[in-house]
Amino acid sequence: MWCVICKTGEVKPARVEAEIKVGGDHLLVPVEAETCAQCGEAYYSTETLQYLERVREDFVRKTIVPTSIGRVYQV
Repeated sequence: MWCVICKTGEVKPARVEAEIKVGGDHLLVPVEAETCAQCGEAYYSTETLQYLERVREDFVRKTIVPTSIGRVYQV
């Protein structure tokens, strides 16, 4: 399969970190995806998208409390 974004990259399975934004918070979730070798565009399966939605809902409900890996500052 070829990438629909850049039209030149071949799409292959890879482990990626999907980013979920909730307000000012950013969750990085490691998942499997089909990824373009040229531009990096990720294509997620239905199951992966459902999993990411569950993670988002659990975070909003405070069912999960992920470990912080850094800080963001605003000036």
